[in-house]
Amino acid sequence: MHDGMRRVGRAAIGGIVSAVLCGSQAGVADEITLKDGTKVSATVLQRDGESVILQVPRAAIDAVNGAPLPLPVAVGSPAPAFTAVDLAGVTRTLSEHRGRPVLMQFWASWCPHCRSDLALMKRLFAQYQGRQLGMVTVSIDQDVETLRAFVKKQQVAYPVIAASAHPDLAERYELQGVPAYYLIDADGVIAKTWSGSVSERPADFEDAVARLVSGPTPQSAAGGSAN
Repeated sequence: MHDGMRRVGRAAIGGIVSAVLCGSQAGVADEITLKDGTKVSATVLQRDGESVILQVPRAAIDAVNGAPLPLPVAVGSPAPAFTAVDLAGVTRTLSEHRGRPVLMQFWASWCPHCRSDLALMKRLFAQYQGRQLGMVTVSIDQDVETLRAFVKKQQVAYPVIAASAHPDLAERYELQGVPAYYLIDADGVIAKTWSGSVSERPADFEDAVARLVSGPTPQSAAGGSAN
C-alpha cells in the first residue's frame, strides 16, 4: 500500500471458519475450510477474536448475496453510478456530469495526507469552476458535524458528500484507503486512478486532469496517428 494512504476497511467473515486456520500466518495463502465443508483459497489478513479477515481472489467468487459481482473498479471500466446528497443538501449524481470529465476524491478531515492535498484540490476547483470539469468529493468522516466545521473553516467550495449517510459509495468504488482519486472521462469511464497523496507529484496529477479536460487532439479526433 502507498505510504501516503490510510486503510479504511476490509471484508470480514466472522465465526464460520474452521480450525484449519490454527497456525496460519497473516498474509500467507491457505486453503480455508468453512464449517459447511466448503474449501476456499484465500489469504488470512487478520485474526481478531471471533472474526477472521480473509482476502479472496475476485475470480473465485461466483456471487454475493445471490448477485454477481460488478466489474472491477479500474481504468477502462465504467465508473459506478451513484446518487447522494451533499452537505449543502444538493443531490449529486455521476450522470449529471455526463459529457464532461469528473474528478472524484475520497478523503477524511482527520487524514494528514488528505489535508496536504487540500490546497491542490481548491486550486483545481478554482481553475475549472464553470468549465469542463466536474468535481465531487466523498468524506469518510463518521462525525458529520466535525466534517461540516472542517469544511467551513477551510472554505471548501466544491461539493462534499458524507459517506456516513451513503455507506454504499465506498463499497461501490472498492475503496481501500484515503486519499483516493478517480478521474472519469466524459463517457463515464475511469481514465486514471491514484492512491495516496497527489500533492507529492502535483504536476503529474494536474497534467492528467488537463489532458482529459482538453480532450483528444485534432489529429486523434480525426482518426488517430498516421503510424
